[in-house]
Amino acid sequence: MRLRSLIVFGTAALLLVSGCTAEPTAEPKPSASPSQTPTPTPAPIVEPETAFDVTCDDVAATMAELVGEPSTPVEPVLSTVSAMSWLPGPAQHMFQRAGGIACSAGDAERNWEVTIVPDAQAVIAGATERQGFWGEAASCENGRCGFELPDGDVLLSATVVDPDLGADDTSPIEEALRGIAASAASSTREVEYVDSDIVGAPCERFVTPEQVDAAFGVSDAALFADFGGWGIPAEVYEVVNGSRICYFKSAGSEYEGSSYLMLTTLPAGAWAFEKLDGDPVEVEGADAAKASEGQNGENILDVRVGPDWIRLMTYDNGSGAADPAPLAEKVVRNFTVGHPAPE
Repeated sequence: MRLRSLIVFGTAALLLVSGCTAEPTAEPKPSASPSQTPTPTPAPIVEPETAFDVTCDDVAATMAELVGEPSTPVEPVLSTVSAMSWLPGPAQHMFQRAGGIACSAGDAERNWEVTIVPDAQAVIAGATERQGFWGEAASCENGRCGFELPDGDVLLSATVVDPDLGADDTSPIEEALRGIAASAASSTREVEYVDSDIVGAPCERFVTPEQVDAAFGVSDAALFADFGGWGIPAEVYEVVNGSRICYFKSAGSEYEGSSYLMLTTLPAGAWAFEKLDGDPVEVEGADAAKASEGQNGENILDVRVGPDWIRLMTYDNGSGAADPAPLAEKVVRNFTVGHPAPE
């Protein structure tokens, strides 16, 4: 547009100097203008690339040899069995977002989970600084095994729960897992890390305690943004992914009182959103939305905004979980347009 304006101005100046008057010409209709900017084509929704050749099929085959076939299908996500309260939803896919893998299977009595993340030195350094990593580890005790196995530029972490496991099982499981880690380390490659406007966004960009108060008819909503600890998963989720845990509840301790809202995100997570179960619903401003219910009566609303996935979850404090839809519209507007001016 700037180039076009300069050309028109130069033509008018030339006519003025020569003493001639330009004849009026018909203005083209906007729809016929060849310079009209076309509507951008939405980027295709694709899964993140993995930075090595090991897959969950490889992990599943090894684990079946070690502890037998699991009671549930192997899933390419983090397990929610005995997991952190902020994990269900976007956070289950954090390792894929980071170019790694997460594989899990089993039930409360017997289960296993294996994760592998690239750029291990940076991940380990960050978690160590925040007192969430205490070095290489391999142990089995009282039916539970835990492993932290760095190898080159990858870190393999694993937990195995089985009441029949004891100290004598540590070595064979460790050896097998080190073989998986070595395969990943020997096949690492550069992958494209898809950027997103959500990366690093503070919780207040999505919603404020005052907006939670207004939406739920309360007056004591407080934001807890550091809820979640600082182990390897938190390092991957909050630092590598640039995601946030935005937990709003009554003021005081994060472990006491009433819970109002938890908001979690997966930057460039549209690929994972598309695989979600749930009932399609309309949320103004969102490209898509799905509603579902949690195991303890929570109301869950997942929204896709462009390439990003945002989850809102409300809690049952004794009178049923609040409807998150009105607040979801505010979240989408706050994120895409900006917060409305104070009245």
